Amino acid sequence: MEKTSFWRTKAGALTIGFVVAMVSFMVILMGIKMKSEMLENCGLVLVIVAVLISPIKVFILDRKGK
Repeated sequence: MEKTSFWRTKAGALTIGFVVAMVSFMVILMGIKMKSEMLENCGLVLVIVAVLISPIKVFILDRKGK
C-alpha cells in the first residue's frame, strides 16, 4: 500500500478549507474596518472557495483520477 500525503486526503482538503475560511473571516473584518467593499467581496469569494474545496476534490478530482 502506497503512502498518501496528508494534504491529498479528504481530511487534508477539509483542513485547507478550514484555514481558508478563517483567513476569509479576517479579510471580511478588515474590509468592514477599512470600509472597503472590494476586500469584503474578496472575503466572500474565499468563503465560497473554502466551502467548495472538499466537494470538488471528492466528487470531481478524485473520480477523474480513477
